[in-house]
Amino acid sequence: MDEPRYTPEELLRLLCAPETYPHRPSQVRLVQTHTSYVALVPPWVYKVKKPVNFGFLDYSTLEQRRYFLQREYELNRALAPGIYRRILPIVRTRTGELRLGGRGTVVEYALQMRYIPQEWVLRHRLQQGNVRASELRRVLRWLVQRLHRGQEPPPELRQWGLPERLRISTDENFEQTRPFVGLTLSALAYEQIQAYVEAFYQQADALLRRRAEEGWVRACHGDLHSEHIAYHGRRVLVYDCIEFNERFRYIDVANEIAFLAMDLEYYGRVDLAQVAVRTFAQELGDRELWRLLDFYKCYRAYVRGKVESMRGTAAEVAGTERQEALQRARRYFQLALRYAVLGSVPTVVVVMGGIGVGKSTVARHLAQELGIAVFSSDPMRKCLAGLSPHEPSPEWMRPLLYAPAVTQRTYRTLWESALAALPRDGAAIVDATFARRQLRELFVRLSQRHPVRLLFVELSAPYEVLRQRVLLRQPGDSDAGIREFERLFPRYEPPHELPAEMLLRCDATAAPQEVCRELVQQLRERTLAQLFAAE
Repeated sequence: MDEPRYTPEELLRLLCAPETYPHRPSQVRLVQTHTSYVALVPPWVYKVKKPVNFGFLDYSTLEQRRYFLQREYELNRALAPGIYRRILPIVRTRTGELRLGGRGTVVEYALQMRYIPQEWVLRHRLQQGNVRASELRRVLRWLVQRLHRGQEPPPELRQWGLPERLRISTDENFEQTRPFVGLTLSALAYEQIQAYVEAFYQQADALLRRRAEEGWVRACHGDLHSEHIAYHGRRVLVYDCIEFNERFRYIDVANEIAFLAMDLEYYGRVDLAQVAVRTFAQELGDRELWRLLDFYKCYRAYVRGKVESMRGTAAEVAGTERQEALQRARRYFQLALRYAVLGSVPTVVVVMGGIGVGKSTVARHLAQELGIAVFSSDPMRKCLAGLSPHEPSPEWMRPLLYAPAVTQRTYRTLWESALAALPRDGAAIVDATFARRQLRELFVRLSQRHPVRLLFVELSAPYEVLRQRVLLRQPGDSDAGIREFERLFPRYEPPHELPAEMLLRCDATAAPQEVCRELVQQLRERTLAQLFAAE
C-alpha cells in the first residue's frame, strides 16, 4: 500500500470547505462510508475513494483508485444517464495547499456526479411511507429492459455462479466477521449461519450448476438496494453499481433481486419485497429464482452486517455515526439468521409447554436472536384486565382472570398481535402454555384464513425438573406457583393432533441459551429440508 501524499485531516478540510467547489455552496455535507468520502454540495456530489484494502476491495494505491473511479464512471452511465460527469484531480499546489482541479502534483482523484434529490431516492421514500407497488414494478421492468433484456452472457461468466466460486465470498465473509462476534453478531448466529450456508451448498449443488449453465449468471448491478434506486415522474435512475470486484457483479439474477428484497424487508415492507421478486422473476421468465432467494437474502443481509460493522469500528467515523452503524449491523445479522432459520414465508412460531418449562425465557432468547417481537400470554391476560403486566395479579382475581372465556379472548388477542407484526417483520413469536387442544385448534383455524405458516414448538422436561424450577421462582415471576403447577401438570394435553410439519419438540432440561440453540438448529434444518423435499 502506498502512503497518500496528504493527511486525512488535510483531505477532510478540503472536502468540507465551501470555497473548494467552483459554485461556492452555502454548506457542505460530508458522508463517510468504509470505502469513500462523499461530499454533498447540490447540485453536485464529489466522491473520493479511501486508500483501503479489505481483500474483496483494494483501493490501496493512487493508480488503483484512479482506475476504479474510471470503472465506476463507465459502468454506471447506462443506468444513470446524466448523473456521472467527470473525474477531477486533487492536486497539491506550489504553495503546498490541496486544491480540487487545476495545476499541481496529483495526490488524489474525485468523481463528480450530479446530486440526486433525496425525495427521489427509494430509501427516503420507504422511510416516508411513500412507495407504491405500481412504482416499484415500473422501476424493475425498466431495469430488466435496460440491463437484462437481450443480454447473452459469455460462457466464461458461468464460473462465477458455481458453488466453489460462491464459497470464496461466503468464506471471506465469515473470516472477516469473526472479530465482530459478541459486538454486532451473536455467537449463535455466527455458528448457525455458517452451518446453513454449508448445508445449502451441499443440497443446492446441482441447482447452482444448472442455473450457471442455463445463463442465469449475468453482468448485474451487484449492489441493488434502495439507496441506489431513484425515480421521479417517468425518470428512473439506478446507480453506484459494483466496480471493484467482478465476482460481486457477475452473479445469479436471484442474487441481484435478493438484495433489494432483503433491503425492503429490513425497512419493514415485506409486501413490497414480494412485489419486487414476483415482478423481476416474471419479467425474466425465471421460474426457479425463488428456490435460491432465502440463501441469497441471508448472504446479502450478512454482507450488510459486515459493512456496517466495519463502519461502526472505523476510527475516522464520528462517534454518533459509529453507534448508529453498529445498531444497523446488529439488525442485519438478525435478519440474516431469520432467513437461515425461517426463510421468507410469514411465520408465527408458538413456543408452548407446561408450567416451569421455561417458555418465556426461551421465547425471549429466540426473539432477540431473530430480531422479532414476542407476545406472551401472562402479560397479555393482565393488560386485557387492566392490570400491570409486570406484577402478580391479586389472588382474589385469579378465578376470573383465568376463566375459560378470558383465556379464549387472551389467545385470540395473541394471534391478532402476532398477525399484525408479520407485514413489518415477516415473523413473530407467541409464548403460552397451549395446554388444551382446543386452544391449539383455534390458532390452526385462524392461521388458515391467511397466507401464514404456523409452527408449534413444544418444550418439555421431567416432572421433578419442572417442580424444582417452580419452587425456586421469585415472587412476581409468574402467577403460576407450586399449587397451580401440582394442579395443572396432570391436565396438560400433549399436542398429538398436530401434523409433523407443524410441530417441533425440544428438550428444555438444559439452560435456556442451550435450548434456544437446539431450537434454532432444528428450525434451520427443517427449513432447508422442506425447500429441497421435492427433489
